[in-house]
Amino acid sequence: MKGAELPINMIVIVAVAVLVLVVTAGFFGGFFASNVGTIGFEQAFNNACSNLKSLYNCAVDNIDQVFVNYQAAGMTKAEPINLGQLCNQKLGRGTVTSTASASITSTGGTNGVKDCVVSCGCPRPA
Repeated sequence: MKGAELPINMIVIVAVAVLVLVVTAGFFGGFFASNVGTIGFEQAFNNACSNLKSLYNCAVDNIDQVFVNYQAAGMTKAEPINLGQLCNQKLGRGTVTSTASASITSTGGTNGVKDCVVSCGCPRPA
């Protein structure tokens, strides 16, 4: 019976070592980190809202002056996108496709801007 335990232990040790090597190679090869560097929509929106609150004290006039880097579907790289464009997508008025996307002030009007500010957690402007 002791002769049978050594090969089974060795097989388990080799299997664990191979698994560790495959995971390590995948990590360093970029398999697990394929989306590192891209930022999700919700995170981009939250970052932009945070900037609006801290830098502009929730001022509605500054929505199109708050920018964050975001890579939307169909974009080849992350680009600076303003909060107005992100709000359009958040409020269901379109999707961000590039820096040329229409901002909230051109498509949402006054109510769109107010809805945007509220969705950031700011008080509704008068």
